[in-house]
Amino acid sequence: MIVHWLHIGWSYGGLLIADTYTVEISKNLKTNQNRFVTIVVLHIISCSMKNWAKVMLNTSTLFSLVSLVLMGCTGADKNVTTTNQAPEASITSHSDGVVLPEGEAILFTGAVSDSNHSLDDLLVTWYAGTDVLCAEGPPEVDATARCEGVLTEGVTSITLAVRDPDNARSDAVISVEVVPTNAPEAEITSPTVDGLYYSDEIITFTGTISDSEDDPTDLMAYWSSSIDGDLTGVDATANSNGEILGYGNLSEGQHILELHVEDSTGKVNKASLIVEVGAANSAPTCSIDTPVTNSSGLEGEMITFQGTADDVDQANNELTVVWASDKDGELGTSVPNASGGVTFPYDTLSMNTHLVSMTVTDTAGETCVADMLYTVGSPPTIVLTEPATASAYNEGDAVNFVVEVSDSEDIAANLTLEWSSSIDGVFSTQQAASNGIAQLSTNTFSSGSHVVTVTVTDSNGLYAEALTNFTVNGVPTQPTVTINPNPASSSDVLTAVATGSVDPEGASITYAYEWLLNGSSSGFTGTSLASSATAKGDIWTVRATPTDGTTTGPYGEALTTIINEAPVLSSVNITPSNPSPQDDLTCAYSAMDADGDPVSVTYQWSMGSNTLSSTTDTLSGPFQQGDSLTCTVTPYDGFDYGTPVDSTVTVNNTPPVVTSLTVTPTTVLTDDVLTATGSGTDADGDTLSYMWDWYVDSGTGFSLVQSNSGANADTLDGVFHFDRGDQVYVIMTITDGSSSATQTSSTITVQNTAPSAYNVIITPSGPVAGVDDLECIAQGADADGDSVTFTYAWEVDGGATNYASAIIATTELTNGEVWECIATPDDGTVSGTPNSGVVTIGAAIPGTTGSGMCAAAGYTTDSSGTQTILCLSEVGVSGEETTDATYTWQPGSIYLFSPE
Repeated sequence: MIVHWLHIGWSYGGLLIADTYTVEISKNLKTNQNRFVTIVVLHIISCSMKNWAKVMLNTSTLFSLVSLVLMGCTGADKNVTTTNQAPEASITSHSDGVVLPEGEAILFTGAVSDSNHSLDDLLVTWYAGTDVLCAEGPPEVDATARCEGVLTEGVTSITLAVRDPDNARSDAVISVEVVPTNAPEAEITSPTVDGLYYSDEIITFTGTISDSEDDPTDLMAYWSSSIDGDLTGVDATANSNGEILGYGNLSEGQHILELHVEDSTGKVNKASLIVEVGAANSAPTCSIDTPVTNSSGLEGEMITFQGTADDVDQANNELTVVWASDKDGELGTSVPNASGGVTFPYDTLSMNTHLVSMTVTDTAGETCVADMLYTVGSPPTIVLTEPATASAYNEGDAVNFVVEVSDSEDIAANLTLEWSSSIDGVFSTQQAASNGIAQLSTNTFSSGSHVVTVTVTDSNGLYAEALTNFTVNGVPTQPTVTINPNPASSSDVLTAVATGSVDPEGASITYAYEWLLNGSSSGFTGTSLASSATAKGDIWTVRATPTDGTTTGPYGEALTTIINEAPVLSSVNITPSNPSPQDDLTCAYSAMDADGDPVSVTYQWSMGSNTLSSTTDTLSGPFQQGDSLTCTVTPYDGFDYGTPVDSTVTVNNTPPVVTSLTVTPTTVLTDDVLTATGSGTDADGDTLSYMWDWYVDSGTGFSLVQSNSGANADTLDGVFHFDRGDQVYVIMTITDGSSSATQTSSTITVQNTAPSAYNVIITPSGPVAGVDDLECIAQGADADGDSVTFTYAWEVDGGATNYASAIIATTELTNGEVWECIATPDDGTVSGTPNSGVVTIGAAIPGTTGSGMCAAAGYTTDSSGTQTILCLSEVGVSGEETTDATYTWQPGSIYLFSPE
């Protein structure tokens, strides 16, 4: 880099002398950004002023420069240099080559210092290899630098870097070896692949977890299922031996069950297995088939108990069967065969009547129990003859029982009997007569299906039982009954609603309804009573009797009295319904009374919110336009007032009336102007305005061609709006600002306009007999645009001729004659007004006298009275003059004079 030194001084005589010196300087300054900075120093010397000048360049974003100031005077220079000292750093917690575990948090410490800066000015950064391990920050107050971080496999160095405010930096580096850690281990011990599990049964979850570096209690574990997801409710906390024990449910299906484990370094592992979970477990079914209940045998006799045990969820031979006696306790166990057959031989039952039970248990703990009675010894006998099995009774019916008992040791009267219901318990201890027959009748059984057991016991305590079963149908409870509406009038349909009856067996309840009038049956049934059956003052009662389809229960009832019904207005109307200010109003109504009472009414009139004094059916005008008038009618039948009914009308504007409409002229030509004039009246005295709509049909239908408003007359110009054959009419609309009235004129047909002729001239203008033929030339016009043709007539010296062509041969001419051509226009329909031209034969011959105005003359007069004078100039004369002030001179061979 090039640095220029500029030496400035004062010469003799006060002149400024400058010398420039160039030196190449290159200095590589090391910063934490590895950037180069060039220092340029200007040395300024002023000998006469003896002042020092010093310039210092600083880099604001990188580091501070050392300012180099060179000063000199009268040839003498001085140099001043300042040097920064770099800070120092060392790692104190670990030595070079230390072996460290992967994934664990490790605390590194070090010390930093600086000879020419305070600790507050220093910044410390830790690196793991080339990656920042702890971000840049100040050291602690005791010059300690700390950093806690986790190392990954592949890191080979730890660097402590310290930097001062001038960006001078020092590094302390140690080499490290990061040793990878092992992943934890997991094992599932329960449930097992071949285990039998159900969705409604608690499953035991067990397993073990371990890690070569971590204690089992420091490991994190959880269970998951491919169907149920993470099993957050199943405990997966390990004890010090790594054992896990938890409980939970799995839903039905085939699960991939996983035990997940994670160590302190974040390494994970899992164990998995497939578990089949069935639907909700069903309890097993069982029965004791032999011997039959109430069998007996001798003491010491071998009894072979046989039964069946079955389970829909598991193999029958996996069921557990336990036999027991209510007298001797547990007798033993059996194992069912694959078909569910169970056999249990036993010969040591004590002398007694035993309730022998077979209890079957499945692997999920669900059980089934089957019982039978067996007597060892000689028990009494009992036969139950009444009631018959599966009999049915209604609640409150009497049930008759008959049993016959006997015993080989005791007489019948000494035998003890106990009568017991499966629902009501013991209901009698009626003993047998000496003939052994016991009879009993009772009507106190509760509703339901009863199993009645009659037990006979002898003096040795041996007993026998007889059973029967029957059903007592429960009577539905009394309902709550309501009548709607209540109170009711004679126009109401009465509806009965019964609710609340309950059948003890849960059967569906229906109700039968009966209606009573004044306490006597009316013959009406069903839930509703027509209004036509009721009259004012009636007392109606409805009874609802519940039934369950088998028997009926007590009825419930409700009553209502038919009250007077207020009269009703079916309509109220004001006439006229659209009144004008001058009208009188009349209020009319229609009324009815369901009870047939005569109806009277009261009237009340109001205007807006103001009540008027009139209370009759008539309200007299006049009114103001916009007034809102209401008639309120209230009916009364002598007992009650009915609901008032209103009718409201609004006073409206009286529409105006058209009194006349004329269109002139009645005969219309193409260029005529039609004028329509109309008039109207308004009963309210409102100012009327007029609207005129003109319609023209030119052969394609009528269309609107002009609309005007304002005055009571309007015009339509034919020049712009209609032609021959068109049809025209006008619609006049008069309005008073609120309403309007219209009148349409009769249709006028535009008539044909006769053609016109003009510029009738005879050529040549100076004919000479024997030389020139005369030709009559005319121009025509037709307002309807029709083609115009002409017919011609000639007069000579004022007398008619037979000539009818436009050309007269020269042989017919005599000098001095005055010929007039009369041209009549025709448009094919009508002829127009004729027009003519005049010429004098031989007038151009020198000396010929003209018609008094010119030397050679002829003239024409058209239908408007315009006279055209034709003049020939004399030979050698440039023009003619006239003293007649009513003509204009037109020079040339032919002169045209017209009135101004």
